[in-house]
Amino acid sequence: MKLKKTLQAIALCCGLAGVGSANASVMLFDDAGDVSSILYSATYQGATLSATVQFTLNSLTATQAVFGVQISNDSTGPGNNRLTSFGIDIVSPTLISAVSNGGWGASRNVNFPSFNSVDLCLWDGNNCSGGGNQGVGEGMTESFTLTLGTSGNFLTNGLEFTSPYSVKFQSVGSGGGSLEFAGCIVGTAGCGSQVPEPASLALVGLGLLGAGLARRRKA
Repeated sequence: MKLKKTLQAIALCCGLAGVGSANASVMLFDDAGDVSSILYSATYQGATLSATVQFTLNSLTATQAVFGVQISNDSTGPGNNRLTSFGIDIVSPTLISAVSNGGWGASRNVNFPSFNSVDLCLWDGNNCSGGGNQGVGEGMTESFTLTLGTSGNFLTNGLEFTSPYSVKFQSVGSGGGSLEFAGCIVGTAGCGSQVPEPASLALVGLGLLGAGLARRRKA
């Protein structure tokens, strides 16, 4: 039981298995013209995954928010490394509608692979879980409009997006599989550093665990 709990703590610390930061981060939009971006950065099977999703609040009323969304994929390395979907864990106030155009779909209260249910998912393909040959490929940029509706009031405290900010890449690296992980808000502390491969993180975590057990035996 202690070993299991220690491994769980390592996973939480290092972001393994799609787990985001233990401390939630928030993007606040309360006035037209507000801009905020999410950075997704990781390395996996020889590929360097790097992409940004920028939200620009075009207009805001009590019940409706209209965003311009731009996705830029600067990934490199083997594989096609397509960004096929991304999600916002919590949206406040609660959404009653989400509509996007430009070839992208929007879903509310759906499961995001490797994460729990998210309040909002944007996807290009079959659904939030990916599939097909769609998505933003390496060196590409795509834009679309996102309209969100609420039965609450966006003007009271603004509109908040709370982490984790999940993303799914497909056809990744030499293996050609998929990878889901969490991003960070551009401009916040620590955002912009490359994230080690999940396998490397696991080895580091297990090494720390082994060192701790060895100290216990000596004691």
